[in-house]
Amino acid sequence: MRKHASFHGRLLITVLLLFALAFLLPAVSAGDTRLYVLAAAVCGVLLLFPMIPGRMFSLDSPSLLLALILCAFSVLVYAPGDPDAAAAQGLRCLMGLLMMLPGAVLLRVFRPSPVSALPVAAGGLALLALPLVLPSLGFSLTEAALALLLFSVSAFLSVRSRLPALVLSLAGLAILLLRQDLPSAAIWGITFLLVFWAVDRSVLWSSLALIAHAGLLAAFLVFSPFSPESPADSSLSRLAAMGFIGSQTPPEKPPVPDRSLFLSLGDQYGLVLLLCLFLLLLALLLRSSSLAQSARKTFHAALALGVFLLLGLRTALYFLSLSGLLPLAPGNLPFLTDSLPDLAGQMFLLGFLSGVSARNQADLGEDSHLAMLAR
Repeated sequence: MRKHASFHGRLLITVLLLFALAFLLPAVSAGDTRLYVLAAAVCGVLLLFPMIPGRMFSLDSPSLLLALILCAFSVLVYAPGDPDAAAAQGLRCLMGLLMMLPGAVLLRVFRPSPVSALPVAAGGLALLALPLVLPSLGFSLTEAALALLLFSVSAFLSVRSRLPALVLSLAGLAILLLRQDLPSAAIWGITFLLVFWAVDRSVLWSSLALIAHAGLLAAFLVFSPFSPESPADSSLSRLAAMGFIGSQTPPEKPPVPDRSLFLSLGDQYGLVLLLCLFLLLLALLLRSSSLAQSARKTFHAALALGVFLLLGLRTALYFLSLSGLLPLAPGNLPFLTDSLPDLAGQMFLLGFLSGVSARNQADLGEDSHLAMLAR
């Protein structure tokens, strides 16, 4: 345990030095005091958030540190060209990070049962249907809605309530299809089917779930054909034009014409940084997979597995779109986004992981105590 804490401390110091240099170098070059303030603010959040809210709410340290690093990079993409836009992105990241706290608290106070899962399910469906009720709504709460749906589905499955879980999943899928959000519908459908199979292991019920989801998707494609989206530019050609260490001159304006922070970071800092970002996301996914395998209760295991699938499929969808294998605009990677609702929903999922991690640690503590009593 001490070795783990020592390694985590050294890693945090390395991250602090990295971002201090990343923000201070353009500050010295441009002579802009806003960049000095921004450097102090980013490093302050990186240092204090794990120490204060992280310890108070027992947030999962690896997940939190990885999320903080990705958020810091999303602020860094704006800093050289527009410090004001970077400050706004920093505020969005901070508000998103705070959503880890209710996610962690909800998991600890929740006791899975059909009755307790119904209000969570109703909240998820309501958030999902909001754009249909209010077409003029300028933002989407899809990520938060899917987090609540995953939470309620995991609760239903943990008490062997297969039918309510299946009906809830089909209702969410139907709403996403009515909204013409086929990518999110595919992500949700695959996530539910895999979690359902992992928990239930019934060939009959899993087959029924697969047939029901496939039938709903087929009906949508027949009566409302899907129109592929065309990316604003050729992502592959843009990647090919990047150097290994990026451009040497800061941009004159925020470098986000296609709203892809991942590609914008590559334009500025090169392919090596993009590889590092991919590895950070991979580490976060591996952490969620590890927590799912370590969980002893079905509810916690299903929830951690669902988080892994939602984030992993969203990441896979981005890279498949980026490569041109899917006719979709790439959008943004998880945690590298300038959309506060999307970021808040993804951090809410990480809050679930923190709750699962705390439960796993409590189980290990109980085992140690019982082992000591048995001696």
